[in-house]
Amino acid sequence: MKELFDEFEKVGFERKNLVLLDTCFIFDLISREKDLLDGYDYALSSFTVEELLKIGHRLHKMKRGLRRVLKKYNFVIVETPVHIGDWEGEKDFVKSVDTKLLQHIADASDAVLLAVAVKTNSIVMTKDKHHLFTVELVNYLRDSGVKVYKEMKDLNA
Repeated sequence: MKELFDEFEKVGFERKNLVLLDTCFIFDLISREKDLLDGYDYALSSFTVEELLKIGHRLHKMKRGLRRVLKKYNFVIVETPVHIGDWEGEKDFVKSVDTKLLQHIADASDAVLLAVAVKTNSIVMTKDKHHLFTVELVNYLRDSGVKVYKEMKDLNA
């Protein structure tokens, strides 16, 4: 599966106005056999790619769906200077972007994607209701220009 990710364009934080997909959003997309909406620049952080590769061997029937999604869409990969399992690095990266973000998201791994969204002024698509899609976090992010959505239809709202 790594070969599919290798084909995508790699970009830095200078790329703006993306729609970043969270790992749980991708799995929901696959399990519900839904499609992404046309007209948006979809992206994955390199951190999310590492998560997908790490759990890829345990996906079984979801693996085929993930391959389908990766072949169907032209994602860009936002290079992120932190790697899964490096909890201190995750915290340091998040704090370097927004010193208060970890006060609103307890899990630094979840906060990495939001930090990438802040750096790229992007939308986050997630199904993580416990950490990322909370009223408190949405309110906190209001002035940053970052939006957090859980459904594709929210992009058109």
